Amino acid sequence: MTDILTNLKKWFAARRPQANEDPASVRSVEIGSEAPIRSASEDKLRRGDFAHRIAGVLSELSLREGRVFAIRGGWGYGKSSLKHLVIEQLEARSDGADWLDFNPWQWGDGDAISRALFGQLANRLGGDHSKEAIARAEALRRYGAILTGASAPLKNVSGNNQQISSFLTNSSVLVVAAAIGFNLPEVASVAAVLAGLSLAASLVGRILSHLGRDRSGESLDKIRESLEKRLRGLDRPLIVFVDDIDRLEPDQIRVLLRQVKANANLPNIVFVLLFQPSIVERALDPVADGDGRAFLEKIVQANFDLPAVPLHMVHRLFAEQLGQMAIQYAKESNGFTTPRWGNALLGCIQPRLHNMRDAHRLLSSIAVHLPLHASGDLFEVNLVDFLVLESLRVFEPDLHLALFQERALVLQEHGSSGRRDVVESAVQKLLETVPESRRELARDTVKELFPSVSWALGGPRYGDSFHTQWLTAKRVCSPRFFPRYFELQTALGEISERRFVEFLDASSAEQSFVDSLASIVRDGLLLSLVARLDESVDRLPIENAAVLLPGMFQIAQSLVRSHSDPFSSPYVAAWRATSWYLERIPEDERGPLVLGALRTTEALSISSMLIYLNDPADRTPNVEFNPALDLETIQTMKALWLELIRARAADVDALIKSPGLDHLLYRWKDYSGSIEEPQVWVKSAIQTDEGFAMIASALMSTGTSHTVGDRVSKVHNIFNRETVTDFIGQDLARARYESIDPSNYPQHEVALRSLGAHLEAWFNKEGFPFLDT
Repeated sequence: MTDILTNLKKWFAARRPQANEDPASVRSVEIGSEAPIRSASEDKLRRGDFAHRIAGVLSELSLREGRVFAIRGGWGYGKSSLKHLVIEQLEARSDGADWLDFNPWQWGDGDAISRALFGQLANRLGGDHSKEAIARAEALRRYGAILTGASAPLKNVSGNNQQISSFLTNSSVLVVAAAIGFNLPEVASVAAVLAGLSLAASLVGRILSHLGRDRSGESLDKIRESLEKRLRGLDRPLIVFVDDIDRLEPDQIRVLLRQVKANANLPNIVFVLLFQPSIVERALDPVADGDGRAFLEKIVQANFDLPAVPLHMVHRLFAEQLGQMAIQYAKESNGFTTPRWGNALLGCIQPRLHNMRDAHRLLSSIAVHLPLHASGDLFEVNLVDFLVLESLRVFEPDLHLALFQERALVLQEHGSSGRRDVVESAVQKLLETVPESRRELARDTVKELFPSVSWALGGPRYGDSFHTQWLTAKRVCSPRFFPRYFELQTALGEISERRFVEFLDASSAEQSFVDSLASIVRDGLLLSLVARLDESVDRLPIENAAVLLPGMFQIAQSLVRSHSDPFSSPYVAAWRATSWYLERIPEDERGPLVLGALRTTEALSISSMLIYLNDPADRTPNVEFNPALDLETIQTMKALWLELIRARAADVDALIKSPGLDHLLYRWKDYSGSIEEPQVWVKSAIQTDEGFAMIASALMSTGTSHTVGDRVSKVHNIFNRETVTDFIGQDLARARYESIDPSNYPQHEVALRSLGAHLEAWFNKEGFPFLDT
């Protein structure tokens, strides 16, 4: 175990591409390939000596009677590979035996298998086309035709040819002629053709009768005696390898072995049967009083039991081939660390690999799905989690599906961690998709993949601080990345890891950043980008702050009032990410950078939020306060902010169209020290009917309500009474509303009518006035 852990890093480093080597040039695993090896050069299990010994035994046989040997082993243990190694050895020996590789699995039912066996044996014995060889082949065909029952059908063909001829030449002529309306000369022509067919049928019948005749005057024993005499004349034995017997249906197995048993003592014919004993023995039980093993022992004289493949060798070969596929992704930025990979490999993957077939199945699945998450040397998900989940996909598909269906449970998304009995019961039900014998391994795997539910499986309870780490590592236990592991693609509307990294890289230069951001906005991925910025602040490059910080100002400003929920909206995520990023910038650089970002972008809303977060005047006394910006920078920002809003106010339409106008008016009041300046501007703007309509739209917000039983929320238009009172006055607002016809302003009609409803309710001191949209 210690050696394995020590060599974990070496396994992946062994095939690390050199600086001048294209990772794509590294040989990949052949997807779906379970093909046996064909030569000793491919032998990684060191079975060459064993094959050499078997070939020697088979070549040294000089048999008056045949033999039946068996190469035994379980599925996936390499029986066919050993067969090819033995054949290679036979061909290399000057005294090697002749051989025939017969696979019964491709021939269909039992009778077809029997006929194919005798047919291929005859073809092989008559291969050199000498007189003796042709005679041997003919004798074997006659013998096989009798044993397989082929002579009777052939006799029937000969015996029925008179009936066929009569049908074709007599009554059918009249029937056919009448059916198609031929006249008499035409009927004569048809009759002539059919007479020719009759003659041909007769000849074919006679030929088949001759070839298939069983020499009724000769006994089967005499035919066999003649065949044995000819077989003894062989210079060397014929080895007949019969592979994939354990893939046949039980009745096919019985028919095949019956033929082998009937021919087991033919001179110089050696059968080598390849099968998994338990399957063949069960197939023979019905004809052996339940003791198929004893029946099989009467057929097979000697067994070559396949040497077991040590598990450590299976695991080593798996790791070597995995390294060929995954080495370029095995780095920390893709979630790969040696300790975690070691835990996952030893605890979750290796226990599921019992033989080379298991290893090949898992490698094939990895080879199929790995490219779906790869982009260059970047992996869209956590590499270790991906590999562990692939082992579940292959060996525990029911559990793999259940994990996807039970997302809320395994991610603990709804804060159900306090209901321990409920969660434990649900997790136990999840594990019951796995047989009891493998349930402990499944439990360990779920704990490795989903630490958020580990406490319900006897593990530790992880606090909220770990969620950021899981997100940064692209873990499957992160809600953002969870779907990607199962949907095998980035969800619609989600920015891919490659795209996010490219965005961060583009922040090294202003133009590339502008182009990257424009592309993201154009593709409808801005909201996803904001979420990633909020969740991955630690990944934002500090050295690119001169470009990235103004960009974050622009992004946040574009999202003001983009969502009805003031506590969980894209704008909140945007200003929060901006504030956290600012805290990571060196203190002596923050002031100049934030002032430069404000001056460049004129982003009034986000800058006022940063002022609020860092202004001691807005803090509660005696409460710990650690501002990211010093007081001098705050005062300078306020002055610059006032300069910018006054300049914008000169163009009434421009300020009215600024998102979050009500918020800006209050900040204008606070920074100037008086409400008079913004109040005068508003009253000036509403002097025209269109200006009033525009102000109404700018001051209106939306909200939602939900009644029990509703499937969707209702959306309402809302005006803040204090805002209308402070900057317009209720009486003036009512007078201006009553003086215009809202229908004359289609763009603002809903806002105007909603304002009118609010003014009426406020005047009559009614409840909260909703105007549904």
